[in-house]
Amino acid sequence: MDLTVNIKCKVCGSEESTSIEEFRLHGINHCIPLVARYFGVTQLDNLHQLLLLDKHNQQQQQQQQQQQQQQHKDRDSHPEEENNQQDILKKRKRDHQQQQQNNNNSNDNDNNSSNNKMIVDNNNINSNHNHLLLSNTITTSSALQSSTTTTTTTTNLFKSLIGSPFIRHTIFNHVKDITNIFNHREYEQLCGKDIIKLPHLEMISLYAMPWNFIKHYLPPREDVLFERRMFVITRYCWHQNATLDTLLKLLEWSPDYDPQNQNVGHHQDLFYNVAIDGNTDILEFLLKRYPNIAMNGTMVNRNAIDLASFNGHLSMVQLLCSIKGQECTIDAMDKSAEYGHYEVIKYLDQNRTEGCSTNAIDWAAMNGHLDIVRYLIFNRTEGYTTDAVDKAAKNGHLHVLEWLYCNRNIDGTHQAMDKAAENGHFKIVRWLHYIGSDGCTTDAMDKAAENGHFKIVEWLHLKRMEGCTSHAIDNAAMNPKNLNIIQFLHNAGKPCTAAAIDNACLKGNLDIVKFLFENRTEGGTQQAIINACKSGNFDLIKYLLVNRELVCPPEAVDSAIEKNCSLDVITYLNRPCTFYGLKSAIEHNRMDIIQYINMKYPKYRLWNKRLLDLAAKTGKLAIVKFLHENRTEGCTTKAIDLASNSGHIDIIKFLHLNRTEGATTDAIDYAHSLEIVKFLHFNRSEGATTLAMDWAAKNDDLEIVEFLHKHRTEGCTESAILECDDPDIHKYILSNKILSLETIKQGRISVLPYKQQKEDYFEVMDLVDKYYGISD
Repeated sequence: MDLTVNIKCKVCGSEESTSIEEFRLHGINHCIPLVARYFGVTQLDNLHQLLLLDKHNQQQQQQQQQQQQQQHKDRDSHPEEENNQQDILKKRKRDHQQQQQNNNNSNDNDNNSSNNKMIVDNNNINSNHNHLLLSNTITTSSALQSSTTTTTTTTNLFKSLIGSPFIRHTIFNHVKDITNIFNHREYEQLCGKDIIKLPHLEMISLYAMPWNFIKHYLPPREDVLFERRMFVITRYCWHQNATLDTLLKLLEWSPDYDPQNQNVGHHQDLFYNVAIDGNTDILEFLLKRYPNIAMNGTMVNRNAIDLASFNGHLSMVQLLCSIKGQECTIDAMDKSAEYGHYEVIKYLDQNRTEGCSTNAIDWAAMNGHLDIVRYLIFNRTEGYTTDAVDKAAKNGHLHVLEWLYCNRNIDGTHQAMDKAAENGHFKIVRWLHYIGSDGCTTDAMDKAAENGHFKIVEWLHLKRMEGCTSHAIDNAAMNPKNLNIIQFLHNAGKPCTAAAIDNACLKGNLDIVKFLFENRTEGGTQQAIINACKSGNFDLIKYLLVNRELVCPPEAVDSAIEKNCSLDVITYLNRPCTFYGLKSAIEHNRMDIIQYINMKYPKYRLWNKRLLDLAAKTGKLAIVKFLHENRTEGCTTKAIDLASNSGHIDIIKFLHLNRTEGATTDAIDYAHSLEIVKFLHFNRSEGATTLAMDWAAKNDDLEIVEFLHKHRTEGCTESAILECDDPDIHKYILSNKILSLETIKQGRISVLPYKQQKEDYFEVMDLVDKYYGISD
């Protein structure tokens, strides 16, 4: 039996209890292909076979090693055979060298063919745009035929992709990027060297780093504002990674910490936030050391016991219940039931009097928490509603349904079977039918067909009388895998509408379209050809235009361009597009389409000034030049304005030299870079407004702020402070008194100490006091 251990994969981050062999297969089937795709490698079709053969070859090597060890033993016991064995080994070595030389010569010949090499583009890694060449073939037919070649190939594959220090270093430097690309998760992940650079001690307040890390980078207490220290420690207390040991060290660093001032906003919800995250030892410590800590907080109609119960923090719930005056509501037990916190449910039932509602059993059943359903039914009197059965069936919890049926009356609605069919829970559909439930509606077959559950569609047709509506075929046509369902429903005489073909075209399902046209009479609409163009399926487009003689509207051409179809498709459609088609062509940088439309339909009303504006905005210099040289519509002042905001200096220079429409103050106000600001300032006369410095400050661009202050007179508004997170910009603006004293006194900055809406308002107010003599 394989030993099962808890292993965390350092490539994808997954953690599970598995055997070594299963974890090895995880690497073969998931992580190595993931790494390969990240580097642009796609030829890994035979990877699984190769790696399995590699394991077999490793086993053979182990056997050979064992045989060699046995030979050494035999040689020691038979010294008279030693000379003969040495001669044999020398001969083997010569044969091996000769074979290796032949293989090298063969490889040199093979290297002339691009099919026997893989080039991994690592432009994102090496600024010199070099290429990493994996010189050994990964997937060739000969590799599967020759065990020698296979061993070399797979060994080099592991060494190249995993064993290489360069690639391994790159992989773990880009774990965040890989995870985001393949798992579509968005989150901020920083390494230690980045965390220590965060302002305002966010290594403590945002990341709750351990003391062994913090102590190396913690500044002297005197160098940090008192208010900042109070804020950071308070925020640390309610972080999910906070520990009492680190908190105690922080209090040694800042012994004047005291969260009992209820007039300070971030102290008011300390009690609640610690309860939410379940830091029981921290809350116990805070209550003993600071007995006057605020317990009412600012959260309306919420209390600490409810919040701790939601998150399943039993020890926290027990602590809170021991505090006199702490109340809770029925939400505590209801939500604990929903999230499966069985021990919390038991404790609340036995130690509190608030009780629960019917939602408790309903939600527990919905999420499959049978242990909680049983406990509540046997120990509470609130009961449950039809939602318990309906939602348990919807989510596939047959074990809950069976228990309720055996121990209580099943009291659901037709929604139970409808939703079970929709979600593909075939066993539940049959079970509900045989126990004599409330049946279903046509939605059952309609949704089962739409979602591709053929067995359920077939079974409902044979066993039930509700049937289906035209939605069954219409919506099933959107999935190319549903042809068998459509054929079945057609043979069963079920109806459909023209929407069936329209929907099939949207997904490019040529086989379904052909079947419906050849076997049904409903036909399709003009939307069919539009949808076919949206799918980009050229064969489908030709089928509709040639075999079915559908008329191609301009919107179809728009859709084909938006899909970025080839020019062959556009010319085949042989129809003009609208402005939106040209817009898509510009966004896709399709000069070929723009040239074709210009040649074929030069006088159509689809041409206007917005096209050159858009080309300037999106940085398509070649298209800008083409429109300038071949069209007469021109552009507007937005061309330079938008190019400035998007950072296209080359387009700005071209428009400045070749067009006369000019720009507006928006060009400098929303400029993307200092280079653009300088060019516009020294070469154009439109000027700027206070928005220029405000925008630069908002984007944390100190260089632009400095340039505008030294070369222009517009200044800025309070937004430059309030919407900026860069402390250097705050100091520059306030130390140079770019804002007037009157603005500081009467504006929004003056109320910062009361609203505390800005993360760094402590430091801002300290600078205001320092340079303007205004104390909060």
